[in-house]
Amino acid sequence: MRVHSYLHLLRLCPLFFLSTVISPSLAQEKLPEIVKRVQPSVVVILTYDEEGKILGQGSGVFISQNGDVITNRHVLQGANRAEIKTAEGKIYPITKIVAEDKEGDLIRASVNILQELVHPIRLSHSIPEVGERVIVIGNPLGLEQTVSDGIVSAVREIPEFGKIIQITAPISPGSSGSPVVNMKGEGIGVTTFQIIKGQNLNFAIPSERLAKLKPEKGKTFAEWKAGQRQEWLASADGLCLTGLVFLWTEDYEKALSYFEKAVEKNPHHAYAYFFIGDCNHRLGRYTEAIEAYKQAIRIKPDYAETHYNLGLAYDKLGSYTEAIEAYKQAIRIKPDYAEAHLGLGMAYGSLGRCTEAIEAIKQAIRIKPDYAEAHFGLGVVYLVVGDKGSALDEYKILKGLNSNLANVLFNLIYR
Repeated sequence: MRVHSYLHLLRLCPLFFLSTVISPSLAQEKLPEIVKRVQPSVVVILTYDEEGKILGQGSGVFISQNGDVITNRHVLQGANRAEIKTAEGKIYPITKIVAEDKEGDLIRASVNILQELVHPIRLSHSIPEVGERVIVIGNPLGLEQTVSDGIVSAVREIPEFGKIIQITAPISPGSSGSPVVNMKGEGIGVTTFQIIKGQNLNFAIPSERLAKLKPEKGKTFAEWKAGQRQEWLASADGLCLTGLVFLWTEDYEKALSYFEKAVEKNPHHAYAYFFIGDCNHRLGRYTEAIEAYKQAIRIKPDYAETHYNLGLAYDKLGSYTEAIEAYKQAIRIKPDYAEAHLGLGMAYGSLGRCTEAIEAIKQAIRIKPDYAEAHFGLGVVYLVVGDKGSALDEYKILKGLNSNLANVLFNLIYR
């Protein structure tokens, strides 16, 4: 079998996703206890206009014993002042903004409250597994301390942004900033937005990003409000954020339009060009993707992910020599980039340079020993050079990593 035919199988194989099966009866027995423990951590966020009238409402969660609360940044945007309402019904004004993450739509606010009245949530230090059961406690449509449950339906990796958690637990207006909790009562993230036209398309920012919101000296609410740019969403950064929302939901055409508007606003916005390339890549427009990646590299030469994506686009067009150079650049910038080493090996294999392919893929495995796709690729290349025994060794390793890939390799070995 030709090298390209084998490697084409690798590209067609589905990604391996872990899933956790939870006993419904066991989870249901624990649910009331978890809810009772977490509810005191959840607060209502009330915002007011300049006339003192209610502007909007959201949710938040105590994150520290001194009374800091985390919510979505958009909950506070446009408000003249804001308050929190605790589970006990007590109201406290937000006095300071001590940290914010504009790209992640997160904000950490401070209130003057006695420490003994604060019940901070305990954050999980790990990303949840797909299929894991979760609950959301928030204040949708003004219905305080509402509980909904569901599962983690996906954990998506967004280039340059990081991870986003997709959940099936229902959320509504007012749920923004609500904690998402696992069956240990730990916060795994906060809800951020939903797709109204979809069913159960709800998203949360993971706790690892919340933990990075370290408190600083901060600004008073009035200072923070005065410093906001009213037209931020129309800026290049704001347009990029909107584009990311559509990218998260796999509406690549819509996302592309916002990233293109971003580079019109700021022709030197490297990340906007990167995402233009990414959207075109996902839409199968590899030539356009290559041009966008090249533009991103001109602006930001040392971003390894752009070089890697450029290599993938060249690979799709069969331009393996160019792909090899792009993967090498990614590895030069980020030597432990396992995916780039695998891509390099695949490109070498497509040119029939099997010795170099084997060494490149082995390097990916040295960096990431449980990298199932790399073990599969190495097994395929071993078959190409006629080393059936080594291919069988890779099959044995794959059985414990990814049964689907293992079965495909087994069929190739014994066909």
